[in-house]
Amino acid sequence: MNFLDTILQCLFWVLIVFIPFWLIGFASRRLADWLGSRAAAKALALSPDAPKPQLTPESTFVVEITELTVTCHRPDGQTETVCWDDLQKVDILTTSDGPLAPDVFWLLHGSNGGCVIPQGATGETELLHRLQALSGFDNGVLINAMGSTQGAIFTCWVKPPLAEESAPDAEG
Repeated sequence: MNFLDTILQCLFWVLIVFIPFWLIGFASRRLADWLGSRAAAKALALSPDAPKPQLTPESTFVVEITELTVTCHRPDGQTETVCWDDLQKVDILTTSDGPLAPDVFWLLHGSNGGCVIPQGATGETELLHRLQALSGFDNGVLINAMGSTQGAIFTCWVKPPLAEESAPDAEG
């Protein structure tokens, strides 16, 4: 047997034996991963009618949103309200208290007061949608805040200054 015959036999075994077995192994691993992930998804899937899990005590705070105001009803009976027209700034306060205690709070600043709303409050999803609709709301800052485990304040939105009326000339 010459050298060329040996090379051809090696190629034959690689093409006929090794590659098909490798492809079968590769395909079966991918199929097992896919089937496993689908089975896990089905096992973990909640019924659409099942109540969503709620954070406690955060869910005892109730956010009410109207066209004119956002109000936070606290479990102790107090309420905090900010008019949308008066909203000056939106911050997110993070603390290192979590996960066993509330550690993320929305700070809504108005010129005459504000609202502090914990993440997980009932109605917070609607609040988030309304805040994200504000012109200039920074979702990148929101994402950074959600990844924070330290005490910090993240400013997501600041009311833009009103277009100033034409300034008087310096001469007069």
